[in-house]
Amino acid sequence: MASVLVTGGSGFIGFNLVCKLVERGDDVTVLVRSTSRVDKLRQLGVKLAEGDLLSPELLAPAVRGKDVVYHVAGVTRTLNPRDLWKINELGVAHMAAACAAQDRPPVLIVVSSLAAAGPSKFGQPRREEDPPRPVSFYGRSKLAGEMAARRYAGQVPITVVRPPVVFGPHDPNSVPMFRSVYRWGVHLAPGWGRRQYSLIHAEDLVHLLILAAERGERLEPLRGQPDKLSSADLAQLGRGVYYAAGPEFPSWAEVGRLLGKVFGRNRVWIIRVAAPGVWMIATCVECLERLRRKPMYLDWDKAREITSGSWACSGRKAAEQLGFAPAFPLLERLRQTAEWYRQAGWI
Repeated sequence: MASVLVTGGSGFIGFNLVCKLVERGDDVTVLVRSTSRVDKLRQLGVKLAEGDLLSPELLAPAVRGKDVVYHVAGVTRTLNPRDLWKINELGVAHMAAACAAQDRPPVLIVVSSLAAAGPSKFGQPRREEDPPRPVSFYGRSKLAGEMAARRYAGQVPITVVRPPVVFGPHDPNSVPMFRSVYRWGVHLAPGWGRRQYSLIHAEDLVHLLILAAERGERLEPLRGQPDKLSSADLAQLGRGVYYAAGPEFPSWAEVGRLLGKVFGRNRVWIIRVAAPGVWMIATCVECLERLRRKPMYLDWDKAREITSGSWACSGRKAAEQLGFAPAFPLLERLRQTAEWYRQAGWI
């Protein structure tokens, strides 16, 4: 039984992780803010430690005595891009510093994102040693968080996991896509060219996070900037980093057709949205965000990612080093998610 700390435990990925850790019998503490919704966490019987990633003096007591820290907390959407760096970079730095201050630093697992690496070329899923080329504010802030973690690589055993599109139980962001196919048999797909995507179910991602904590590679301090490394240093760039991905790279239209199979539809209407359409929708959403003072899913920053081509990554390294593989094919994972949504009354 390990003593672990989880940040972001009230969110989608974090809650799935907490559930698995409790099931394993680990001694779980979740770092929560005073404003966090903790009812579901209390039902799991985990310990709650009040703290804030922007208040480093509150982190050391929460980290003390832990074997593993899973740093899942992050910001994906905000009205002010500067807030992305506050949490996604500074929050990682504060947590890594708190771990480094311990007499016996815990293993630190940092959940980053494929967005930190940037889009891929068709037929060439991203690999860990590829130089990062983020295209969005979100992606740049997540890469900055990885670089912040690297500054402590000589003091703390740190591993970075980069998930692509994550779906599964407790995920509100995928509901509109599932609901659209379920109710109307309609699926939106960006662009007209050939594109590939990687998707990972939350339970599979959680499995990889635990494997990474138990026996994953650890980061090494980086010599120079990631976009200016020589070819000889590229292997160092990928050391301690894993992509969370399976062997399937569907197009977004194919994802819609798989959902059609899940819901027993003989035909799904695929509506392709060209880049100008994506930007037009994002502009309308951006204006609505400003009026409501509340961030929404498809804004200009998300449009930068959507219109940038393929988003695929290779899970080969995690498979070879950690024995990781998704527990079920993508179609079955989509089916399981749809069933969870039905039971929860979300679709």
